[in-house]
Amino acid sequence: MIAIGVGANSKAQADDFAAALASVCAETGGDVIATLENAPFANLLKAAASGQSIAYRELSLAELRERNGDCLTRSERTLDLFGVRSLAEASALAAAGPRSLLLVPRRIIGNITVAAAKSADAEESPQ
Repeated sequence: MIAIGVGANSKAQADDFAAALASVCAETGGDVIATLENAPFANLLKAAASGQSIAYRELSLAELRERNGDCLTRSERTLDLFGVRSLAEASALAAAGPRSLLLVPRRIIGNITVAAAKSADAEESPQ
């Protein structure tokens, strides 16, 4: 199972999400799109995920912090705001499940950040 984690800045628009998801999904595939629950951009991301026919999942801050040590990159802003090194990486890893590994570290595509993780067990499915 491939999970795509997403973060965004306040300038992100609907087209930005669609383009970023299309780009990373073309490279890695994607079974679920994930981000922090109650993210200000959640509705835009959910619509983009639906447009790609991919499941959408929101994660608690606690779930993201559990995978913080597995993040490969660091955003000072995200660390200051949430105590997580990378919202996109932590979201991808948490959604992909225990022992998952990053396939694509945090990548900035315009106003969107994306990362992809693969589950440790190929049989795992999005929750």
